Amino acid sequence: MKRTYRWTATVSDGKHHDGEAAGTVRANSDAEARTLVADWVRQDGARKNRTWHATHIELS
Repeated sequence: MKRTYRWTATVSDGKHHDGEAAGTVRANSDAEARTLVADWVRQDGARKNRTWHATHIELS
């Protein structure tokens, strides 16, 4: 059964700390939630012509 996770992620382009992002995601496990968050951060960066990665993800 899927659970709703609240998340915050530290965002970086590999050279600079670019801030934080936050949101919610529905997933079956912590591992799946982290994967979905990392994908979202990468895709959000691509939409803004940036190469972003989630360097630290917190779930609650």
